[in-house]
Amino acid sequence: MPITLITGPANAGKAALVIDQLRRHLARGEEPLLVVPTRADVEHYLRELAAERAVLGVRVERFSDLIAEAVLRAGVAQPVAGALTRERLLRSLLQRDGAGSSPGLARALAELFAELQVRRVSPGRLGAALQAWREADGPDAAPLPLDRLYGGYLDGLRRLGRLDGEQRAVRALDVLRERPSAWGRTPVLFYGFDDLTALQLDAVQTLGGVVDAPVTVSLPYEPGRAAFGGRATTFQALLPLVQARGGEHRTLSARGDHYAPHARRALSHLERSLFEPGAARVDAGAALRLLEGGGERAELELVAEEIRALIADGVPAEEIAVLVRPAGTSIELLEEVLTAAGVPFAAERRRRFGDAAAGRALLGLLRCVPGAAGEEGAEQEGRLEDLLAWLRAPGVLDVPELADGLELQARRAGARSAAAGRELWERRHWPLDAIERLRQAQERGPAALIERAARELQRLFSAPRRSAAAVLGPGELDEARALAAGRSALTELRELARAAPELAPAGAHELAATLEGVGFFGGEAPGPGAVAVLDPLALRARRVRALLVCGMQEGAFPARARPRALLSEQDRRRLAEVAGLRLGEQADGSLGDQLAAERYLLYAAVSRPQELLAISWHACDDEGQPTPRSLFVDDVCDLFEQRLLSGRRRRALGELEAGEAVDDRDGQAWPDEPLRDRLVLDELAARPWSASSLELFLACPVAWFVERLLRPAEFEPDPEPLARGALAHEALREVLDALRAGTGSARLTQAKLPQALELLDAALEANEAQRPLAAAPERRAAARRRLRADLERYLRQAAAEESPLEPVELELGFGFDGSDDRGEATALPALDLGGELRLRGRIDRIDAGSGGEAVVYDYKGREVAPAARWLQDGKLQMALYMRAAQRLLGLEVIGGLYQPLAGGELKARGVLDREAGVELAVVSTDLRERSEVDELLDEALAAARAAAEAATRGELRAQPQSCAYRGGCRYPTICRCER
Repeated sequence: MPITLITGPANAGKAALVIDQLRRHLARGEEPLLVVPTRADVEHYLRELAAERAVLGVRVERFSDLIAEAVLRAGVAQPVAGALTRERLLRSLLQRDGAGSSPGLARALAELFAELQVRRVSPGRLGAALQAWREADGPDAAPLPLDRLYGGYLDGLRRLGRLDGEQRAVRALDVLRERPSAWGRTPVLFYGFDDLTALQLDAVQTLGGVVDAPVTVSLPYEPGRAAFGGRATTFQALLPLVQARGGEHRTLSARGDHYAPHARRALSHLERSLFEPGAARVDAGAALRLLEGGGERAELELVAEEIRALIADGVPAEEIAVLVRPAGTSIELLEEVLTAAGVPFAAERRRRFGDAAAGRALLGLLRCVPGAAGEEGAEQEGRLEDLLAWLRAPGVLDVPELADGLELQARRAGARSAAAGRELWERRHWPLDAIERLRQAQERGPAALIERAARELQRLFSAPRRSAAAVLGPGELDEARALAAGRSALTELRELARAAPELAPAGAHELAATLEGVGFFGGEAPGPGAVAVLDPLALRARRVRALLVCGMQEGAFPARARPRALLSEQDRRRLAEVAGLRLGEQADGSLGDQLAAERYLLYAAVSRPQELLAISWHACDDEGQPTPRSLFVDDVCDLFEQRLLSGRRRRALGELEAGEAVDDRDGQAWPDEPLRDRLVLDELAARPWSASSLELFLACPVAWFVERLLRPAEFEPDPEPLARGALAHEALREVLDALRAGTGSARLTQAKLPQALELLDAALEANEAQRPLAAAPERRAAARRRLRADLERYLRQAAAEESPLEPVELELGFGFDGSDDRGEATALPALDLGGELRLRGRIDRIDAGSGGEAVVYDYKGREVAPAARWLQDGKLQMALYMRAAQRLLGLEVIGGLYQPLAGGELKARGVLDREAGVELAVVSTDLRERSEVDELLDEALAAARAAAEAATRGELRAQPQSCAYRGGCRYPTICRCER
């Protein structure tokens, strides 16, 4: 039977002719096979053939399905080596040759070897060509031993008893050449392809030229047209086949009846004149629109508005398509914008195994397993994020908030590894047996590990659906696809582990790295009721009423040529020159022209819409850097009158949609609105206050509201100064307590200093585990040395001064209703501030003399404030503690001093009653008359009472001038205050 070749422009009506051919085959009792480029095309043409009542007896398949049919009829029984098997084999060969074993290099080798097999180049032929190249250009001409790697690859497949996809296809076609009767008389029709690969041309030649089956090829092509320059080589390859077999070449003319009447003139002119020199300019009318966004989001918002308007005008969503390329448009951002605009859409794209919840959880679980001996990447420790990814998978925990608690605890403790996170978890909860099961399976070998991983994957998918018997919703289909892809990959790896254990992943980490490269097609396939979001290559075989081409940016459309990882175009030319080995050339012997291919792709895209074509781009990126629009936009504009470009719709970067709410508080302080909830106000009136809470309220009521009333859980470790202070307080308390127990007195003297220093070392060692100085382990040793040096310096100074006062109270708590915040018993009540307001707290140290006089001490870091600045700076703690010691203990408090523990000057600062006659090493300006001391304490008490009363009334007012350290707002996203 002759080969039929149908050529013509995009709007020549080739689809009708193909359907007519199908009817003729059916009328003769034949069962034709219609081959189309994509899965979406399969669904589309099944629906279209059903509408034409020609579907009965017609199979619509992709080219890969045609090859599968050829394999079946040729009787090629050897199983196929999957992508993971090929990658593992190639990586082992690369590692053996010392060329590295990166997945990228292995994939590049796989592409090259696939090309060699389709062109039936043997390892010997490749080796001879490379040797000729080296002799001509020197030994460094071919950097890799490609012939040896190629031979090793084919030998490895033979040992495994497998064929790769290209081997199987070529072998099936060769069998059909030898036994044409194996195919039978099944007609094959190729439709929707704008170009054919070497394997596709081989299939056409085998079926139509050797097997003598009826073959029809529909190809968009017009001689002499610039838009078809990138497709001329395929036509020139097919035409001799047609002529040699006495076939028919049918050339169709352009037709305009595909276009809507109001858009026919403009869209037909675009199809006939694109890239043609000297074309006339016509009026674009309403058939073409240009959209320019200031940024990518602004561009896509314009696109969403256009789609909403089309749907509102009665255009069905399935008759609208959006063409995007990842280089020019973020698919995730487009989906976000369309969802926000309420536009129904279907976007099918390749997803990674780890993008699904079950896949992400399995990868995390595998990385939590300790590395196996000899495993690639075994030295890499699993991260805390890996453990959390597993625990947060739906169904793993009945109470998902437990995972949040673990993250909070781990971050505050500085636990960064999966092992440290697991230890924290098992300390408070139950053992994580899944990790242990995988570790045990890993010890039994790769096959056992892979089998256990497959069970865990099934468990992860089933956990949230157990006993539900629910039908998967649209949002869950990707989980099912990821499950199928993961199970298929694990089955392939399990078979590899049984056939060649040395090629299988040696441990859990290596298995996770292998599964990370597994992908699946996710999202929704185009169908009724949804706008189709497509790559330009996916729209070649059908039409739509409206088409929006997004991301027309330089470098995206036209796309830049992707350099070959192995054997560049220049290398291939050189191989052809010196050895006659032609790789990657077109049918006429020339290498492909990327720009010509991109021209055709644009031509094919803009010929698809029947009523409206919209082209969009953005002027800059998110950082405001210019992003030039594609010169293809200018090629389109050159065909139409100037008002097409000048009348383009624009949206500035960050511009709001009409009617979108604007927060008029932006840049303004929190409004002075009180708390009104009676339960909250009653709780505030009943609760005792701390000095630090009162000081925070004075600094900024809104900061107090966030930190002391809302009390969000801390997500990061305690700041190092806070951790240092906690350990310093506890160490000094234990040192002085031990001195009192051993010597009968806690007073520091030169004689007791050696003992005090020994006690300091013991106290630091005993308490650091509960009070780590830094979240990062590598910082702890240095922080410990600095703290030890500072505390020793302070003890030496205190011993040299030999204070006349004796430490009588250490870390004294009051107002904690029986036990303080450390769980220690305390009988001291809260300090009455007046008006039923009470104060509680912890006094670091109280020193007393033989006459009953006492001084309150509070340990600080480096900076301490003199009494003259207490009220000005809102520092009430010392004054309130002096009053508490006076009223609750009955002591005659004569002073209060902040004692720095670090810095240049360790001089205590505060206030001391000069009339008491107690001589302490203080700054002279801190000595005050007794009346001044009493007045200072009364003023501090009044300020504390006023702050507490304002808080119990719910008065909130932002004070950014004193909120954060050295001014500024601590919570600008809450206050909306920029000062």
